Amino acid sequence: MTTLIETIFVAAPGIIGAAITIGLVITSLDLLRRLFSNASLPSDLPWAGVGEHNSRLSRARANLTSFFHLKSLLDEGYAKYSKNDKTYVLPYFINGPQVVLPPSQIPWLIEQPDDVLSQEHVNRQFLQSDYTFFHANMVKDPVHPEVIQHQLTKKISGFVDGVADETRASLEEYWGMDTEEWREVRLYDTMLLLITRLSLRVFIGLPLCRDQKFLFICSRFIRKVAMAAAAISLFPVFLRPIVGPIFTVFDYILHQRCKRFIMPIIRARLDRLRNPAAPQNDFVQWAIDHALAKPIVNPVELDARVLAARFAVIAFAAIQSSVITLTNTLFDLAASPACAESLALMRDEVARETGAESADGLAASAWSRPALSRMVRVDSALRESLRLNGFVERGIMKLVVAPAGVTLPDGSHIPCGTKVGVSAYSVHRDEGNYPDAARYDAFRFIRGRDGGAAGGKRPQGLVNTSETFLGFSHGSHSCPGRFFAANQLKIALGHIALLYEIEPIPRRPANRWFFGHIAPPLTETVRVRRRKM
Repeated sequence: MTTLIETIFVAAPGIIGAAITIGLVITSLDLLRRLFSNASLPSDLPWAGVGEHNSRLSRARANLTSFFHLKSLLDEGYAKYSKNDKTYVLPYFINGPQVVLPPSQIPWLIEQPDDVLSQEHVNRQFLQSDYTFFHANMVKDPVHPEVIQHQLTKKISGFVDGVADETRASLEEYWGMDTEEWREVRLYDTMLLLITRLSLRVFIGLPLCRDQKFLFICSRFIRKVAMAAAAISLFPVFLRPIVGPIFTVFDYILHQRCKRFIMPIIRARLDRLRNPAAPQNDFVQWAIDHALAKPIVNPVELDARVLAARFAVIAFAAIQSSVITLTNTLFDLAASPACAESLALMRDEVARETGAESADGLAASAWSRPALSRMVRVDSALRESLRLNGFVERGIMKLVVAPAGVTLPDGSHIPCGTKVGVSAYSVHRDEGNYPDAARYDAFRFIRGRDGGAAGGKRPQGLVNTSETFLGFSHGSHSCPGRFFAANQLKIALGHIALLYEIEPIPRRPANRWFFGHIAPPLTETVRVRRRKM
């Protein structure tokens, strides 16, 4: 027996090395297959970047181009095909080619039932959620969209005071109170901490939302998910259950550390089911109530591990996109020739709606949902940044899940497993939709298309989706959390405009594209200073 164990111990490194080598060879061969594959798409569908001849070699070249220059392929495809009302194929080396419809076919796209075209499947694949969110998928149907729609969105008004209080406390800590000297800050880092605190104030409350260790864990976990998802996407589907835990080991450690903070709270809430007390108003309680409201209660939904994992899911969904949007907005404003004027106009608007001219104007109670709805300049500045610098390139993207495939409006038939949709990046930069589309115009959405007033009509708000504004997708599957996101973004930007000066910068640092994710400048800085009130 001892000899057998010693033999296994000696042979183990060689076996592991051979397994890794075989896995890498298989992955390399699969990447080569993807590089040259046409994904069983119709031969008459044109591909962006392949030229006149749709050959294996030209597809391989286009796929490699997508790795580094996806924007150029989107620009070519939109100008050459979408503007002429034609469908085209966007090469996408890692995630697989996408069939891109012209904007005229958006109504058809959003009308398709979920058992034909599924947006949820695309979202899960994009983030590799079976591996990046631990235990969150032990229950077939995701719970957070329903919790967001039925609990969070309806109760937004009750959180405004708390979010405003947390915003002011966070800015004073991260941007300082000095009214004389400028302070250089990393925008992304400080906005990540700010938005994390605002979201946790709602999802878990005081005092945990201000615990420095808990904040660090949550913000680090949220920052790593996209990178882990991209790495897992490189591997063949059958190897992902093996490599997934490897690439998410760092996330797993962070998740376990996060659980140490929230598991006692979750267990205490579950214990209260036996001894009812006054209900709490946070995500943990909403998720428990959602599980208990079903005609047949699934005990898995009341598993503390599942509730903890779902906390991580909703935290990522609420925090990451808002951090990117707020960081982009501040860089867009700082680089705008009208930076000082735009901030002054927003400042006047916030002061008017919250009564900040008075001695108690900075009180959290001065902020309300009706007041936020009247801050149209703050809203427009955010909406314009989301238009110009979204956090993903896709607007509406769905996966064909019908076994027999689906026939597009132009008659093309695409097989099951194909991604089909419309690019927000392209629609948002169409001069026909937005004159001078490449320029950031903070108050674009409170003016008419001719640059004058909007004719007395209420401006389109940040939460409003349309066929020409796809920042939160469009249709029945538009982001359900956009109302919560818009509220906290407006509170954050409103406080920044009211309380701080931002020194203009000569040039906006570029965003970075990463497998369909669009990251804001992560390390660049701006200089800020507290205003004298």
